[in-house]
Amino acid sequence: MTQVNLDIAPIFRPYLNEAIARFSYLYPEVAVTTTEDGVEVTSSDLDLIAAFRHTLYRQKIHRETEMLRRAVIERLLR
Repeated sequence: MTQVNLDIAPIFRPYLNEAIARFSYLYPEVAVTTTEDGVEVTSSDLDLIAAFRHTLYRQKIHRETEMLRRAVIERLLR
């Protein structure tokens, strides 16, 4: 199997572990390991590489909007 190295911008690194956990659940046949500059994905399938990048981006959005979502839920439950 081919390994692809992906550089991950510093802005996305705080969300990397959670994104890897979610991606590994969705695609258990693909191994993702962290490297000094990003990640190494054991797949050359461009769709899977795009799916990993999408997962990382979604994790960033999810974490950044967590307080907003909590505030909305609290407001609705009053």
